[in-house]
Amino acid sequence: MRGKHPNSQDNLKPFKKGESGNPSGRMKAFSGIKDELKDYVNKENFVSNETPRQEIIERIVYMAKYGDWRAIELLEKLGCLD
Repeated sequence: MRGKHPNSQDNLKPFKKGESGNPSGRMKAFSGIKDELKDYVNKENFVSNETPRQEIIERIVYMAKYGDWRAIELLEKLGCLD
């Protein structure tokens, strides 16, 4: 039987209240690329004098205006269609 030997649980200690068993927590998805994407999205484009962020926003609004349900749903979830 696994775990039934008296010495098998000697090194186990309960956590204090509010203490986690994994202090670093679960690794976040896309953690390495997130900062690079933020920098890129907010970098000004020298050709159009707009940031990619502005271009993305304009494109989402354009798509919603012409009936793209995903774009409409996104704008609604963000509270832009009140």
